[in-house]
Amino acid sequence: MSEDTLKISVVIPIFNEERSLAELYERITATLEQMGQPYEVIAVNDGSTDSSVDILKDIRKKDPRWRILLLSRNFGQSPALYAGFSQAQGDYVFMLDADLQVYPEDIPILYEKLEAGYDMVGGWRVNRHDNPFRKIMSRFLNRYTGHATGFPLHDHGCSLKGFRRQLVKHMTEFSHRCRYLPVDAAMLGGKVTEVKVRHARRQYGSSRYSLVKLFRTGFDLITTVTILPLQTIGVLGVLSAGAGVLLTLHGIISGLMNDNVSQLEIILAAFLFFGGVHLCALGIVCEYVGRIYIETQRKPLFIIQEEVE
Repeated sequence: MSEDTLKISVVIPIFNEERSLAELYERITATLEQMGQPYEVIAVNDGSTDSSVDILKDIRKKDPRWRILLLSRNFGQSPALYAGFSQAQGDYVFMLDADLQVYPEDIPILYEKLEAGYDMVGGWRVNRHDNPFRKIMSRFLNRYTGHATGFPLHDHGCSLKGFRRQLVKHMTEFSHRCRYLPVDAAMLGGKVTEVKVRHARRQYGSSRYSLVKLFRTGFDLITTVTILPLQTIGVLGVLSAGAGVLLTLHGIISGLMNDNVSQLEIILAAFLFFGGVHLCALGIVCEYVGRIYIETQRKPLFIIQEEVE
């Protein structure tokens, strides 16, 4: 099918999803065929170690509308998505996870918004079937991102999103490695909205977002979308200096009044407090320096080893 005739591209990152692929194929095919528009599905294998590649090759043999990209190793979800975006040919480009926690059947809802003139449409998982900690973490990150960027969304992390291809083309030119698609879209001046979508409990496998990875993702988001953490270092410095003055005055007054207060304890507490603040500030600075170091190395975000014919 030629590039000029394609209306829809759906990009799906795949990492060890052998159990869900059969159902994914049936549901997404039924949904897209019902929409009645020419389409392609780009499945990006992100270094799977199970039988996902074999299943994808079988799908490709029976349905040429499915394109299979094999990355040279596991690069991560965002690089896998951008690998698919770089090859997408449809007027509208959708992204979807393979675990089926979001519904392929909700793609037409996003499609209608794109047809109405929006450049990006994000899914908003209203009734989420996640553990309480993940819900709390997600709520915090969504609010922080909205405050830091001036671009509030209810659900930045929903894996179901739709874009105009022109916007996707510009988004793939971003150089930073930690990518948050609604933020990127807004920075490019895209007209963005979100719609309510369904969310299911995970039926196949388990979530790969461990506690450590959730914190890592949150910290990546905080240091990617804004320089606010750097700016707060100055504020912390002022607060620390003020606290130091107050502690010093407290020690002097206590000594003059002969209160039973250990000045050594006060000094030790002050050292621990200020040392902790300085270490936190230094850690934030080091994070930014580390990002600069990674970007200046110019390592590829992804490497497409092969496209299955």
